Amino acid sequence: MKTKLILTVLITAFLLGFSTQTFAQEMSKENYLEKSRKQKTTAWILLGGGVAMAVTGAILFDENFILFGASDAEENKAGIGGAMFVVGGLAALGSVPLFISSSSNAKKTAKISFKNQPLNNLRYAGNIPKSIPSVHISIPLN
Repeated sequence: MKTKLILTVLITAFLLGFSTQTFAQEMSKENYLEKSRKQKTTAWILLGGGVAMAVTGAILFDENFILFGASDAEENKAGIGGAMFVVGGLAALGSVPLFISSSSNAKKTAKISFKNQPLNNLRYAGNIPKSIPSVHISIPLN
């Protein structure tokens, strides 16, 4: 009886979780820049740590790998070195999507708009318009 009640409550909670609508908050330029900066920092840390771990694993594997007649300690060190090389390589490869999403978020901050730009002409030039419609592109530099 208790298990049926618990199962019913869990299924109801699961279905209610999917049926409720969540509205995403629109991000501002500052939020995109902050997110881009954090992603880029994380990607550099992942790349550096992965390369360092892969190099260490390759060195450890190379020093302890013996094809025939290896002791258990040498086999263990070679296995650990191989595992470190694989994990380090995967960590370095895992940094690539972070670099891509970081640049994507940085590009979202660039703003293209249409504005009327003033003309720099003589004041008494007759019926010449004082401003013209133009494309305005702003790219933040920070």
